[in-house]
Parts: sequence; structure tokens; C-alpha cells
Amino acid sequence: MNALGARRTLVTGAAHPLGIELVRQCLARGDRVYAACRNPARVPQLADLRAEFGGLELLPFEPADASSVADVVPVLESLTDSLDLVVLGPVELGAHERVRDAARDAHLSTMTSTGLTEHYRRHAVAPVLLVRTLLPWLTRGDGARVLVVSSERGSLKDKQLGGDYAESASAAGLHMLVRALAHDLREERVVLCLGNASALVLRAGHVSEGDVVPTDEEHVVELADVASGLLMQCERLPRERSGAFVDWTGAERAW
Repeated sequence: MNALGARRTLVTGAAHPLGIELVRQCLARGDRVYAACRNPARVPQLADLRAEFGGLELLPFEPADASSVADVVPVLESLTDSLDLVVLGPVELGAHERVRDAARDAHLSTMTSTGLTEHYRRHAVAPVLLVRTLLPWLTRGDGARVLVVSSERGSLKDKQLGGDYAESASAAGLHMLVRALAHDLREERVVLCLGNASALVLRAGHVSEGDVVPTDEEHVVELADVASGLLMQCERLPRERSGAFVDWTGAERAW
């Protein structure tokens, strides 16, 4: 935490149910939060959180849109000179990621070069480039941390079936880029944590990944528990394990 008081936290993907819950929990513990998504005005839950807690700034940008990132830099400079925590939440869907296109790029017979490369750009490259952009804020803090929400689909060890080409390749690529970044930022005292958020389901019936709700109640996880677990694991991750891939429970995942 910075020496001046409340932890300063930036959360991207704040239009997503998991992103909203991460924002809520950071506010509840007293953080000063900067919540980012493509259009915050279309996310009434964020307005409700700002009214309930205060200490929330809404930033209209997404990591995969280079022009919007460039536009938000001077805005962020006016709000804070440092960040203690960056949470790279679920990536907002792009124009190419309609349901039929996602299904197309999951299969060998129908996947396209454009679909695969655009998915990789949005889901793997953009988050890492955003961390690079935010380095001036992260390096001014006292041991800043970055939580990168990811998926078990990026695990080579656990890949036992075909399909899911775009999602699997992007997640695996993200893991490698974050691992490289973790090594490069060790001297800057910035710790990176890959948090597994696969197949998380809200009791209300919304899902954070895919559209299939498990029929077995034992597989239904409270989103609040997952969000708090991911934040806790990021805070607890030892500096020498920067770049590790962990579950919200703390178990390290092979990849």
C-alpha cells in the first residue's frame, strides 16, 4: 500500500460480472478504485457502487483499443501518480467475437487466420502492453502487484481434447507473456499473478465463461468467493513466485 493512505487500484473489464465484483470488493476494503471498461455509463452496477462507497472513478477505455488507452493516460495522470494494484479482468468482447464467430474459431474445419490472430491480440497481447503503459504508475509504488485474470484453457498439461483453438492459444500465449514480464519486472519490485477464473458461475445464473451452467451443484462457485480469493492470492504471492498461475483457492495450476 502507498504511504499516503488507501491502496490505489485499477480494474479493467469492469463491465463483466467478475470485474464488477472485483471492483466491489476492492472498494469494500477501502481501496481508491479506477474502474475501466468500454462504456461505464452502460453499467449501472458501477454507478451504484460509486454511490454506495465513494472512492470510485470510472474510466472509459479497454486494453485492446490502443486509441482509448492513449486517451486515458492524461486522465489517469490527473487522478493519481501511482498504482498499488492493477487487476486485468475479463476482456470485453470485440466486434469479431460474436457467438457464431467464437464457435467458428473453436473448430479446425472453420477457424480463420483473422479470428485467431485478433483473439490473440485482444486476449494476450493487449493486457501485457497495458502493463507496459502503466509502468510509470506501478514503479512509483512500494512493491506494486498485477493480477491477470486468466483461464485453465491456457494449460498445455491439461489440454486433453481438441477444439477451442482461439481461446486455448490466446490463454497459453498470455501465460508465456506474463511469465516473461514477471522476470523483466523483478528489479522494479512489481509482482505478477495469473489467476485462474475458469467456469465460474453466479448463483443468480450468470456465467463468467461460456454459456453452460453445470448441473452438479458442487461445481457452482459463489463469484464473491472467487473474487476475494483471487485478490488474496495476488497479495500473498511471494515475490520469488511472480508469474505463477494459481486458483482462487491458492492451489498452483500447471500450464
